[in-house]
Amino acid sequence: MTTDGLKATERRAFRAVVDTGLWDVFLAAVFAMLAIAPLLSGTLGDFWSSAIFLPVYAALYLALRIVQQRVVVPRVGQVRFGPDRTARLKRFTMVMLTVNVAALVVGLAGFALFERITGDWVFPVTLSFILLIGCSAAAHFLEIPRLFLYGLLLAVAPMVGEWLFRQGYASHHGFPVMFGIAAGVIAVVGLTKLVFVIRSQSPIVGDGA
Repeated sequence: MTTDGLKATERRAFRAVVDTGLWDVFLAAVFAMLAIAPLLSGTLGDFWSSAIFLPVYAALYLALRIVQQRVVVPRVGQVRFGPDRTARLKRFTMVMLTVNVAALVVGLAGFALFERITGDWVFPVTLSFILLIGCSAAAHFLEIPRLFLYGLLLAVAPMVGEWLFRQGYASHHGFPVMFGIAAGVIAVVGLTKLVFVIRSQSPIVGDGA
């Protein structure tokens, strides 16, 4: 088999093992916080309305891991990736770390220096930038194209939400509406992908030895 053929085979194996819809569900839960937390801030405060989701995320992650090991792995199997794929994932981790740090710096600078110029739009613009860059980097390094679409969907959410808020059509800067819709779409796509994987793959019998 040629080098290109081996890379194509590894790419398909990576997609089969990683792209099962489970991470979509977890991603949807993360952005659901942006829809729900503003509604809780009035009673719990800004900090606890977000911090309360940490045990929820931990429980969801554990549940998804159980589904991965007991339902998905028996169907798609497990693989050990070569040095190129491993290096690509390491680069993805570094890029995401760099994007997050840069976004934090840009956000802080925006609030400190450009508030008078950009007004209240500085936060939704910065958040949209972070979400678009983060999802685009994930789509590129993980080679999962629909993450680009997630990035566009999530990047539009703060901007449209702010517009709805300014027009008096939504509360809390439109976060409950727009991020609720975005989280719902991502969750539906993820669950659909998971069901497809489970129904299209027969359980692998034996230990593969």
